[in-house]
Amino acid sequence: MKLNKALKIALGVLIALPMSLIVGNEMLAKNLSGSFEYELSSDNLLACGGGGGGSSPAAKRDKKAKQAKGKLNFKKRQLSKKAAAGEDTSKLEAEISELEALLAK
Repeated sequence: MKLNKALKIALGVLIALPMSLIVGNEMLAKNLSGSFEYELSSDNLLACGGGGGGSSPAAKRDKKAKQAKGKLNFKKRQLSKKAAAGEDTSKLEAEISELEALLAK
């Protein structure tokens, strides 16, 4: 029984090992060629000045406005919490007025 099992394992290894080498190398070759092509295309993009770059001035302005809007809402929530607690809110009111002036532009 043990000899039969050992023969099955040896036969399986003799068949599976060469098959895995053939199929494995083919898969590796496909993967390597794909990554090589990707590197070539990304190098070409960077050489041409593409591949990202900065945003336009309008996009930067919109991003700043969106961030200011978020900060304004946060400061307003803080103001209402501090006012309910009876704390000094003059600093927060000044910051809110600055943000509202920035958004008005």
